[in-house]
Amino acid sequence: MKTQQIIALRFCRLPSVNGAPGLVSLTVSGANGNGSGRKIGDLTDVALRGRLAHYDLHPANEVAGIRRALQPDNGEVTVHEGWPGMDSCLKFWNDFTGSRIRPVEWTCEACAAVHRDNVGASVGEIYARACRCGRIQRITTASEIPARP
Repeated sequence: MKTQQIIALRFCRLPSVNGAPGLVSLTVSGANGNGSGRKIGDLTDVALRGRLAHYDLHPANEVAGIRRALQPDNGEVTVHEGWPGMDSCLKFWNDFTGSRIRPVEWTCEACAAVHRDNVGASVGEIYARACRCGRIQRITTASEIPARP
């Protein structure tokens, strides 16, 4: 039987944008919680809940506690999961079916600043991002499947 490595997942609620809850930042620490954290991307609440509930790795009370900890701006919590290795953990959290973490690029209409983020959201889900100049941009997650010509 292959031994499990304990991976530390740190979630931090980003500041709210225009009254809507901010996304949740995901940072993964090295095997057994050692080493510096590596930011994977930002998740919507829907994307986070889907991942936490998958495989029944986290009981309902734990998921509720995680959600409570992430309610306020800058709320944070660290969760530990057992994985065969870091690669399998990263693959699961990055490539989750229906809300894969992928690059999102947008340009502020007010100041023309270009922003690049890695975001996990369900197709059709809308979330807001704020530019440093204060302009709010609503982003709709598009399908990865190209439209037919």
